[in-house]
Amino acid sequence: MSTATFEIAMSITTRLAELKRLVTHAVHSRDVLKDENIYNSICRACCILLASNLEGFLKELSRSLILDLNYYLKDFSKMPSVMQRAFCEKMVYFEGVPDKDQIARVNQLIAFFTKNSVQIDLQAISYKQNDNKNPSPSFIDTVFEKLGIYSMLNTLADSRLEDVFKNNSRLNYTLLRDMSKFRSYLYSFPFNSPPSEYTFKKIEKKEKKVALDNTIWHDYIDEILTRRHSIAHGDTLNNDTTAEQLESDILKLEVLMYGVLYSATSQVSAQP
Repeated sequence: MSTATFEIAMSITTRLAELKRLVTHAVHSRDVLKDENIYNSICRACCILLASNLEGFLKELSRSLILDLNYYLKDFSKMPSVMQRAFCEKMVYFEGVPDKDQIARVNQLIAFFTKNSVQIDLQAISYKQNDNKNPSPSFIDTVFEKLGIYSMLNTLADSRLEDVFKNNSRLNYTLLRDMSKFRSYLYSFPFNSPPSEYTFKKIEKKEKKVALDNTIWHDYIDEILTRRHSIAHGDTLNNDTTAEQLESDILKLEVLMYGVLYSATSQVSAQP
């Protein structure tokens, strides 16, 4: 039986197929039908879906990692310590209770669940918070901090994945070929890590507390979110992009999804 995370890896192609179909129709509308209005409408819709597909992918990946850890580790005491604490913090939180008292309660719960195992479900208690948030760099960090992975986008810095920003078709082909091949590494648990040339950084919690430099991935996400916001909130009726730019953005999104996936699985497998 394959892991839940492997299924998420296989779903990336389906997610991106929707975006690629839109770009194909946009080009057809512009070059064949000569209909600028349809072309602009399709491009604007694609700007919205770029961000929504990234958000959906991040939430599904987080859930799948937790499902796999629960299923294969089986015991609360074997789960990553950061996840143990995040789960218990949700259960003891009450507004106005001093931090010292909450920490004591968390420690008591961890000790209890270590002897009386339960499955970890970080969505079980939500305090009516809205989980539907735009996939900003800070949102991405928050998603993975609960799994003990800090500054996710910074883990991708200076890796081979950044070749996608060089706009070189040969490099892109090699990169996507490798990204697809590595999906098989996630079929069983513990996950296998990609080869050394695709090693990702590990950001320690103490490093996260200092100001880390923004990466090219931060800039990319900020750009697609700025474009999405201006359309979704009615700030513009114009199309400020092109089919060619969207095609490039979709390629970068594909590499980003795989990068986040492999960085997360490498770190989860390595946690005590």
